[in-house]
Amino acid sequence: MTLRPEITEVASVEPVQLYDFTQKVLFSPAQRGEGFIKLSVTTGKKGAKSTAHSHPRDEVTLTLKGEAILRAGGEKYHMTEGTAVRLPPGLDHTVEVISDEWVVVAAYCDECTLCRGPEGFLKP
Repeated sequence: MTLRPEITEVASVEPVQLYDFTQKVLFSPAQRGEGFIKLSVTTGKKGAKSTAHSHPRDEVTLTLKGEAILRAGGEKYHMTEGTAVRLPPGLDHTVEVISDEWVVVAAYCDECTLCRGPEGFLKP
């Protein structure tokens, strides 16, 4: 078996709805049937909000454009272009866009077998 890089162009990926945002999933364990990290580019317009949620493993993000407020652990964090964030497993958080548009790259593990186990259920 020859190992090769997998290349995906953001422009070629169809967006899906996620809360008030659109998300382009570039790599996904659920889509590929293997692998451990989901990588996505998410875009929201001013006023877009997520509901409170958490992830079973770390989530890391990098804001590429715009501004948003992250609420986590009873605190507010202002995310601007170039802000990188690491959210530990199980931390409930929400995001609200405060600029005309916010674009963020996120990598997290919600679909992989490390998080879900072979039967597809979340591990405690």
